[in-house]
Amino acid sequence: MSWRLLICACCLLAGCASLDPWNLVGRHVVIGETPVGPLDVPAREKAFDFVWQTIDQRWLDPAMKGLDWQAVAERYRPRALAAPDDETFWRELDLMAAELADSHTRVESPRQYREIREFSGVSLGVRLFERAGEVRVGGVSVGSEAWMAGLRPGARMLRIEGDEALDWWRRALDQARPGSTPQTRIGHVNRLFNAGKPGDRVAISFERSDGSRFETWLMRRRFSSPPGVRAMKLGSGIGYLRFSGFEETIRSRTLAELEDLRDARGLILDLRDNGGGSVFFARALIEQFVSGEHRLAHVDTRNGKPVSLLFGLIDVLPSELVIQGRRDPLRQPLVILVNAGSASAAELVAASLQGLGRAHLVGETSCGCLLGYLGYAQIPGGGALAVSEFGYRLASGQQIEGHGLTPDEVIQPSLADLVSGRDPQYEAALRWLEESLTLAR
Repeated sequence: MSWRLLICACCLLAGCASLDPWNLVGRHVVIGETPVGPLDVPAREKAFDFVWQTIDQRWLDPAMKGLDWQAVAERYRPRALAAPDDETFWRELDLMAAELADSHTRVESPRQYREIREFSGVSLGVRLFERAGEVRVGGVSVGSEAWMAGLRPGARMLRIEGDEALDWWRRALDQARPGSTPQTRIGHVNRLFNAGKPGDRVAISFERSDGSRFETWLMRRRFSSPPGVRAMKLGSGIGYLRFSGFEETIRSRTLAELEDLRDARGLILDLRDNGGGSVFFARALIEQFVSGEHRLAHVDTRNGKPVSLLFGLIDVLPSELVIQGRRDPLRQPLVILVNAGSASAAELVAASLQGLGRAHLVGETSCGCLLGYLGYAQIPGGGALAVSEFGYRLASGQQIEGHGLTPDEVIQPSLADLVSGRDPQYEAALRWLEESLTLAR
């Protein structure tokens, strides 16, 4: 039995707050039986109280950002209890959590939580954005129904579900879940557009880059997206690494792929649309690029104490985030690509390596979502709750949460770039690396 299992066993047997003051084990214990059918009013009340009280007791800021948390409960309780169906009930709980404008603190319905664990979901395979008063297509999954219909990046959406596309977008933006920054709200609009029940159809019409127009139906379909890693050495001798998120299941593979690029002339670490994950994975990745000891950030908690177990004898997450670099770190010039989808651990890596003078950042302002939670808590009724229990104050003085990380080179793809399939951020990364290598000769 490993020491982790031993600690967990002790905590479960003792049920002692001193052994597990952060409830690292207890939060995974299901309270009561999960109902088979729809939740009745008592079950809804139990779930509502659990969410409100857990956030009240454990959220990072005991002052709740100055928010009257009791008044929030009084406003959302009748709405949640009177919700016409369970999905709406869970959405009301999530909207209550969103009053804190924190992208990490959230409520997942039983369906959403199951999809998270299975790395699956439901989608149309289309990403939208607004520019210059028009709704445009930012991305389309290759091979999806939308792709087969001829929908391509840069196309102009004309109508969605019978409404003018811009009217639909603005209304969805008003209804979308608030988050840490405005860019997170756009992500939630795209989730509203894509997510739903498998088999649901969405009517759209759009205009292609050549001016031709097309009207069709798209069907929401299930997809599976397990954590993945992509690494290659380009023909120019530059190494390229991209991975889906900071999942512990792919940590060893990611670091191994990076090590295989040790003889590359330069490196591109592509963290675009990387939603983050494990801080331990992030710390291990940063250590590959530097030598010696470095303090990256102070870890803020509600009580000012480190996250610990066994009467504070074991620090799971110390108050100071410190790394011990390698004796033989990767020394090539390094570019990190970021965009609005780069969040949490991805922002920590990019900001830290930028602050250490080890990386050149290219792309767009990141998510601005640098708080942390310690695992989902099981909500009575089958849902799951994430609560931000720690945050970071970077050694550089940067405040990422609520602001985002600004790249050294800010590059936003134009409509012409999207239509042509160009990636100007990637091109800028290659250009900077070649210039750096030339200067180093």
